[in-house]
Amino acid sequence: MPVTLSTFTHMWNPTGFPMVYIDENHYMRRAIQVIEGQGPQESIRVYDHPYDHPYFGQIFLAFLLKSTGYLSILNLSVIDSSSIESVYMLPRLLMGALAAINTILVFKIGEIWHSRNLGFVSSMLFAVMPLTWMLKMILLDTLLLPFLLSSILLAFYSSKIKRANANLSVIILSGITLGIAIFTKVPAIAFIPLVGYLVYNYNKNLKLLAFWVIPVLLIPLIWPVSIGLSGHTEDWLNGISYQVERGERNFLDTISLLYQADPVLWSLGIVGGIISLVMKKDFVFVLWTVPYILFIYYIGGIVKFFHFIELLPIFSITAGFIIISIVNNLGIILRRFNNDKISKIVSYAIISGVVLFGLFSSVLILQINTNESFFELSAFISNQLAKEDEINGEITMIGQHWIRSFSWIPMHLHDNVHYIKDVFPERYMREPVKTENVLLIVDKQLKHEIFDHSVQGQHLDEIRNLYHESERVGLFSDNITGKYNTDQYPFTNIKENNGFGLIEVRSNYDNKAYALSFNKSVLANNTNNSSSQQKMPTVFDPNLKVELIASGLKHPTSMAFLGNDDLLVLEKNNGTVKRIVNGNVVDKPILDLNVANKIERGLLGIAVSNQAPKDNKTNVYLYFTESTNDGNDVCQGATICDEETNPLGNRLYKFEWMDNKLVNPQLILDLPAGPGADHNGGVVEIGPDNNLYILIGDGDSCWEEEYCTGSFEDSPANSESSNVPTGAPPVGRGGILRITTDGEPILYGEKNTTGILADHSPLNKYFAYGIRNGFGIAFDPLTNKLWDTENGPGYGDEINLVEPGFNSGWLKVQGWWPVTIAEPLPAQRGYFGEDRIVKPSNLETFAEKGRYSHPEFTWNMSVGVTSIEFLTSNKLGKQYESDLFVADYNNDYLYNFDLTKDRSKLALKGNLTDKIANDNNELHDIVFGQGFGIITDIEEGPDGYLYLLSHINGNVYRIIPKSSEQLVMVDKQLYSQ
Repeated sequence: MPVTLSTFTHMWNPTGFPMVYIDENHYMRRAIQVIEGQGPQESIRVYDHPYDHPYFGQIFLAFLLKSTGYLSILNLSVIDSSSIESVYMLPRLLMGALAAINTILVFKIGEIWHSRNLGFVSSMLFAVMPLTWMLKMILLDTLLLPFLLSSILLAFYSSKIKRANANLSVIILSGITLGIAIFTKVPAIAFIPLVGYLVYNYNKNLKLLAFWVIPVLLIPLIWPVSIGLSGHTEDWLNGISYQVERGERNFLDTISLLYQADPVLWSLGIVGGIISLVMKKDFVFVLWTVPYILFIYYIGGIVKFFHFIELLPIFSITAGFIIISIVNNLGIILRRFNNDKISKIVSYAIISGVVLFGLFSSVLILQINTNESFFELSAFISNQLAKEDEINGEITMIGQHWIRSFSWIPMHLHDNVHYIKDVFPERYMREPVKTENVLLIVDKQLKHEIFDHSVQGQHLDEIRNLYHESERVGLFSDNITGKYNTDQYPFTNIKENNGFGLIEVRSNYDNKAYALSFNKSVLANNTNNSSSQQKMPTVFDPNLKVELIASGLKHPTSMAFLGNDDLLVLEKNNGTVKRIVNGNVVDKPILDLNVANKIERGLLGIAVSNQAPKDNKTNVYLYFTESTNDGNDVCQGATICDEETNPLGNRLYKFEWMDNKLVNPQLILDLPAGPGADHNGGVVEIGPDNNLYILIGDGDSCWEEEYCTGSFEDSPANSESSNVPTGAPPVGRGGILRITTDGEPILYGEKNTTGILADHSPLNKYFAYGIRNGFGIAFDPLTNKLWDTENGPGYGDEINLVEPGFNSGWLKVQGWWPVTIAEPLPAQRGYFGEDRIVKPSNLETFAEKGRYSHPEFTWNMSVGVTSIEFLTSNKLGKQYESDLFVADYNNDYLYNFDLTKDRSKLALKGNLTDKIANDNNELHDIVFGQGFGIITDIEEGPDGYLYLLSHINGNVYRIIPKSSEQLVMVDKQLYSQ
């Protein structure tokens, strides 16, 4: 029964759950190299740290694969997601088979250690408890585990053999299997005290212990001896140093994650181990766990969840021990009352209850498909790399460390030679790109480093240039945890199976293929992003649906309605204003402007004033980075631009809509566009007072002086409007400006000469200041008060209620946290310090006229918050009337917020009552939809429905009821979960 259950849990859905981890691809690559006759030790030419582990693991894996005819059964004639999935199928099944063998070994260890009943219960737990999903992974830990358990079992078994020769053979075999385990992965050395103790304790013979220890020491020495003979001792020492010194996860965080994943196994295992030590003076649990934990804590460097696979058997055994002890004691009590039958029923019920609990929990997570998008992305990359013959040149694949998950399949299974440039931060200094042709795999971390110039590296600017010189050829989205509440057991187990997020694939050699995948493969040769290529976005309210209104737009940024079914949309990079009538995009642009378009420059903002009060005409306002020609600004990065090609300025023009044309342009606002190419803001809104409100970024991400191209004193970030009291006077950047429809400031006082903050230009135009950058402003329909969204540098994205004279705090405070102008941003996103600012000091107040207030909501880890809109109608249901809708970039989420009765705050619940989303797990209650392809604008249409503009997909979507029947009120929190 245990073997049957183990086979089921560890071989069911092998390529669905868990996710394919990068280390699995490392070991598969090395095993294939062994099969191909390239030797057991990988070369430094293939991987920069080939000496990170001994090489028996790849030999053993290669043996398993070759003996099952792995390469011969693969169908690689067509490269698609199914063929990529088949690459992982057999290896994962082999790991499941090893798990079944380990189940037998656990049974025998429990049986010899205590009793057959203990062996049975222990092996059942090992077979079904949720955390044992790790045994399905192709890892060194799963490969060495049968050898480690065999060594322990043989040490136990030596006490049962009375014949000296047979006993010696068993003991030597125990040493050999432990030596092989160490030869697979060095941390197995921590089990020498355990097995050595068992050998001596059961035999009381030092000579036998000596025979045992010889293979334990000699077999692992094969590795350094072979390295020394090949003349690579220095590389070997560097590899060991790398393993010891690197680290990515806090040790206690990993322990906490494992406990959340399987609290029953951990709790019972620890209690059982302590009782076996205290009551029976048995040191097996201590010797199995303590040396290994100390080793990986002090010596092991990086600590990952799967490093605790070696402890799963002992926790299963000691958990079985406590269950058997409870059952036995209950049996004794019940038999005293002559209830032998009830005793047996209770015993079976307890054991069955725990096993069924574990099995049911495992089934809930094992049926999840975590790898669908991974296989699609891998197939797409393999097809892109296969174009070397077409383009007559080699290709370099560039991306973060984990892109090596995609390199070995085209290289070893499809015979496509290519280079890998790993831009993991510590490797920026390594070498330049070797080929003219590049394929960039851009995740949100790499995108952050490309656009954030506080991150530095010798060859990072080269990668930045390649990004801007390449074209998007594929877009893939994968967000497993967004579908489940990972704080709820057993879905806590998928915290380490959370997908890769949003991936952009860019190429400088092929702009014909465009793939968009949202958990479904789409590989097509089409330059237009047609609806047939895209999976529709989803909203989580079952009463509502998303429909496609229009498609075929190129990098749209903003939209505005001229009337019913009549819409103007801006295209960022080519400066065109497109018109959409009844869902049809008019072929010829309404207007084509010359725009600079590097980084965040371009055609950015639009507002339409229907029946403008002064002249009874329809006026259209366009905000854009004006240039002499499209895209003629030369910028190597966000803060590095050629002064000779700088654009004319960030400008707001007023046009008249006449005879279906935009005519009579009038410049009403002229702001500097440099020296950097980012933080331009650009959203334009007409307020209830019929005045114009424009959110403008501070104009420069150069806020860490050490990393500025020029002097920080010359940067627009160094100004009074950025809370630098000794800085330069404001130039109209870093705030929300309010002007009349003719571009004049709104003045007060006895003689109408003073703005909110001052009496002189441009400060008299400021409605708010202290803003780094933002892409959303909207007015509350019930209070007429202004709200905005703002972007932090890597943490502290905000939603704010913006009162006149509002100071948002940049660059002294972002979100609830101080801005430290000292070191580059951490590689991980988010503010991880303990500091929280309740009362900021040293802010610029402009003679006490400006007032700081904390955000009404903030994300610790930056999500790239974009547009914001209030819904005034009840067309989507009464529960959404006057609600606030917000979008983000990194998660591709659409959020829905209720407001409090006085409309001064957001009505937040649960973990969000502190106004902070510390991670994505806290966002469940406010996520309304996802998969729109980066919403850059949200507008309520004249029909009362929500319209959403997709920057990536080039589409306009609308959210409507599923039917014309009366909507059913739903609990938002319920459907969001």
